[in-house]
Amino acid sequence: MPPEADSLREEMTLAVGGETLAVDLIRAGDGQAIHTLVLHGAGHGHRQRQWPLRQTLARHGCASAAIDFSGHGSSSARLPNSLSKRLDEAQAALARYTVVPRTVVGVSMSGEIALRLACRPENQITHVVTLVGAIYDGAAFSLPFGPAFSAALRRPGSWREAAVLTLMRHYRGRLTLVRASEDAVIPAEVAELVRQHATGADCRIIDLPGVDHRISERSARDTALREQLAALIAT
Repeated sequence: MPPEADSLREEMTLAVGGETLAVDLIRAGDGQAIHTLVLHGAGHGHRQRQWPLRQTLARHGCASAAIDFSGHGSSSARLPNSLSKRLDEAQAALARYTVVPRTVVGVSMSGEIALRLACRPENQITHVVTLVGAIYDGAAFSLPFGPAFSAALRRPGSWREAAVLTLMRHYRGRLTLVRASEDAVIPAEVAELVRQHATGADCRIIDLPGVDHRISERSARDTALREQLAALIAT
């Protein structure tokens, strides 16, 4: 990435539902429109983990926006968190910082967030990319993170009852599902199940040999992988 790339990164905050979210925009040129929103994963995830990938995207001419979900990175953590709360935060960022036609990239936990955003026709999302993307039992989606949420996730195969699968039948854009061959967190069947239900989408599954669930960390130090992911997103 050329040295001037950092000068085209803007940082700001976004107020959503009582929380203050940290946001950054990375552009390839002054005034470049942003069509792509990148959403980080759960656990210790934050938007900085995707910076190397997003800088590569900018070099490919693809500007992007990203947020720290509440409770992550530099964002506030005033209220209990849930997947439905994160969907609201992602929706606010999508509407505020991107223009149509839109692409959404969801990493791990944010796989379902990205899919749900795409199922809202008013968002005009034409491409969804999930990187080792998760889907969740519909009953767990609105539960606050905690014992009840964890219990729902521990139920074997609970993701097969994800409400987003039914919603996906209405999506008509492109869908790129990236799997890691050594992923011990997200079952390989998740991508197959999404593809089976996304009957109106132009769907492809991309398998990455020798890669585990930590795809963001791996791509940050693996130039070839980073270029491959950027090409999948920006094409």
